[in-house]
Amino acid sequence: MHILGIHNSGWTTSAALLSHGRLVAGGAEERWNREKYSRAFPHKAIAYCLKEAGIRFEDVNHIALGWNPAINLASRYRGGFSDRLRYAGEWLYSVPNHILARWLTAEQHGTEQRFDLGRRNLSMHYVNHHDAHAATAFYHSPFERAAAFTTDFYGERTTTSWKLLEGSKFTELQKREFPQSLGGFYCTFTELLGFKPDGDEWKVMGLAPYGDPKAYEKQFAKIIRPTEDGGYEMDLSYFSYYNFDVEGFFTPRMTELFGPARGADDELTQRHKDIAASLQHTLEQLLIHSLRSLHAKTKCDDLALSGGVIMNSVFNGIVRSETPFRRVYVPFSPDDTGNAIGAALWVQQVALGGAEREVMSHAYWGPSYTDREIEDTIRRYKLPAKRVERPEVAAVDRIEAGRILGWFQGRMEFGQRALGNRSILADPRRDAMKDAINAAVKYREAFRPFAPSILAEKTGEWFEIESDTDVPFMEKVYPIRPGKRAEIPAVTHVDGSGRLQTVSREANPLYHALISEFERRTKVPVVLNTSFNVQGEPIVCAPSDAIRTFFTCGLDSLIMGSWVIDKS
Repeated sequence: MHILGIHNSGWTTSAALLSHGRLVAGGAEERWNREKYSRAFPHKAIAYCLKEAGIRFEDVNHIALGWNPAINLASRYRGGFSDRLRYAGEWLYSVPNHILARWLTAEQHGTEQRFDLGRRNLSMHYVNHHDAHAATAFYHSPFERAAAFTTDFYGERTTTSWKLLEGSKFTELQKREFPQSLGGFYCTFTELLGFKPDGDEWKVMGLAPYGDPKAYEKQFAKIIRPTEDGGYEMDLSYFSYYNFDVEGFFTPRMTELFGPARGADDELTQRHKDIAASLQHTLEQLLIHSLRSLHAKTKCDDLALSGGVIMNSVFNGIVRSETPFRRVYVPFSPDDTGNAIGAALWVQQVALGGAEREVMSHAYWGPSYTDREIEDTIRRYKLPAKRVERPEVAAVDRIEAGRILGWFQGRMEFGQRALGNRSILADPRRDAMKDAINAAVKYREAFRPFAPSILAEKTGEWFEIESDTDVPFMEKVYPIRPGKRAEIPAVTHVDGSGRLQTVSREANPLYHALISEFERRTKVPVVLNTSFNVQGEPIVCAPSDAIRTFFTCGLDSLIMGSWVIDKS
């Protein structure tokens, strides 16, 4: 049984393949076509998945998409438009649009189309967007029964969903619908602060620790508030993101309340930092309110989180300390790209009756390249390179010497985090390293922090963290122990925190060996890790991508497989 999952709604399309009950391969189309946030149909990602599984497209039994257009059709009947067909394929839109207005159960379940192709049949499943988000987290978690909370800009109509999940049963307890949206709320202030909405929210989260979280508390209380049912309510007179006929995310009332919007090239002032801090604090308090309510309704101590808002790793790090939930699982790709996996898992576990579940311990589902393939690329570009027996030792030689290293190994990560296979690595002990990488390699704002990758077995010594906490996907932020902050200044944010990645020997033996070698020499079980790309480009996928990035930025060395290239 082969199930092909596709995410093709919104930006950063993706594909993933489940084969005989197991995830085999997946990735975002941007990694192959090299267009950041690519909206293109994921042809290249699909081709990779099929190749990795050793099958043809004709072998695929089910296709799963993480968006259910039946909900949109059922809620907005457009008979006249549906009667004007331009080509035969539009019957797939026309007939459902006439029918679904009278058949409203599409919102409760996924919608299936079956195609009789002569020698074989193909089933296409349109999975409710937030069900796909929930499946992404729940079916790869260790939980048999869990509360699930998903929140993003919007999916079909839903923006936030409170669920109880058990086996193949999805029980939705409540929801918020567009335009009441926490994702829209955060995106609005991303634009107000001069960044790109629905893309630069990372920057706002990184800016927040420089401001006062109480400075604009009264202003935020006017535009959004918690409700008694555990949800939230926004005063939409301040927002315009839901009006697709106008440009911009906010109305003049917003600037009357918060002051003028920042231009993209304007200097960041303390006012902007205070707004970012107050925004982050407001979001956290609303989410905590929602999760406390969810726990009270489900009496369940296990929580699965997903959706674009759950990319907010600062919030993820406080869930256990601020809510009654005892175990929290965040998948490696809670954003929409992960819905290629989530939709396929929903079809496998719900529509088809289930299969043995797979607890996910790593995110390495992209392509890998042999030393021979890497050598062929190096020779094609006529580059000086040498082969080493132990690349992890060669890497530490350079990191310890203060060089900035491109590290290209094994299978590419799925999702927006580089987790030690397509990474830029450096010495966290060097105070100037953060500024050097931001300025000369990443070409981004100086306030943005870098992540510490730490040996999993040493986490408790360096971070204020629950003893049983694992953070393999760099999905949570925790405080660094005060006595350790001065030892790793390049990965310590201004508030003393770090968005850590715990590295286990089982999940990534080579990366674990690299950090272990660095610890052996320095007594520090941490390296600085950031994604192997420059601003405006996707993370590298193939050796040729790594070489091009290496020679267009301030990287000092590149190690791909066993091959080493040094500048000067």
